[in-house]
Amino acid sequence: MMAAPAMAQDKEIAALKAVLAEGPLDQALFSADFLKAVPPSQLEPVLTGIKTTIGPVAAVTHQSGATYLVETATHEMSSDIVLDAAGKIAGLFFRPPVASTATLDDILAEMGAVAPQSAFLVTENGVPLHGKDAGIGLAVGSAFKLGVLKALRDQIAAGGHRWDEVAELTAPDLSLPSGILQSWPVGAPLTLHTLASLMISMSDNTATDVLMRIAGRDAVEAALGIAPALTTRELFVMKVERDLLERYVTGDLGAKRTVLEEVAARPLPDGSKVISPHDPGAEWYISPTALCALIESVADLDVMHINPGVASKTDWAQIAFKGGSEPGVLNLTTAVTARDGTRYCVAASWNDSAPIDEAKATGAYASLLAKLAKG
Repeated sequence: MMAAPAMAQDKEIAALKAVLAEGPLDQALFSADFLKAVPPSQLEPVLTGIKTTIGPVAAVTHQSGATYLVETATHEMSSDIVLDAAGKIAGLFFRPPVASTATLDDILAEMGAVAPQSAFLVTENGVPLHGKDAGIGLAVGSAFKLGVLKALRDQIAAGGHRWDEVAELTAPDLSLPSGILQSWPVGAPLTLHTLASLMISMSDNTATDVLMRIAGRDAVEAALGIAPALTTRELFVMKVERDLLERYVTGDLGAKRTVLEEVAARPLPDGSKVISPHDPGAEWYISPTALCALIESVADLDVMHINPGVASKTDWAQIAFKGGSEPGVLNLTTAVTARDGTRYCVAASWNDSAPIDEAKATGAYASLLAKLAKG
């Protein structure tokens, strides 16, 4: 008699093969709750894009828990699936497909071709292996939060703060999503460890601004090597207050700091009004070289290991990740440690006046990490 876990795996494998089979979406495969959360109009184009990229499924093998490896003639893709009691799909997650037949040169060329402005760096034990414009600072979105974490860590190491220190959420700290703390009550007590965990794993903007207040803008600027270092709230306000944005972008450092004093008095805008593309000159401009140095300085912290990003947990002994994005901006920065102790960093940034093709970027990035994992 077949063991229950094996029978469950067989059903999950069959469901994955059915979802990725050629042809239109079969809604009967999914639970009603799943289709309510992810309507067919959203689900079908995602699945169509994946199937177009990877081609027909050749094999699906169990890795661990709910995770399976999907293999085709050209790609490998790690996937998570959960079935309900009726055998319907209740949870489904696909990681970026990895081009298993592409050469390293192919992958590096693809990374450079994602957007008109691209910069990346690959290091091994701190030594550069591959790169493109690695010293140029492109806009990196929330990847700047690595500098906030480094400033905080340095102050904790010096005895200025403690991870279990409690900070209260104040009204001026409140920002816009991503994150959850913007919905929490003013006065809510939070440890610095909790704030750092939310800032890194969920890219919580309000948590970030609290920590910037605690660490101080000067310390964050020193960690990042840029000035001014904006809070997330300041960027959101200027996306709506275009007069302030214009003065900030065109002003010298002193003028920029004056503008930020005025920004502090303006209300937090409605989130629906700040979806405009990246405004050149109002962002966090950090090079891949600096990002690798930053992430390696905090890679051992437990808050860096909550969200692995694009890297596969089965490939590495340790993964530290932080990315960032807004329309026209995408960054992925990962520090990984192989099981033999070899350390790699891959930092990549893409900027464009139009939205970045995130599927293309993350696919190439995931393929590069997979190549490094295989040695």
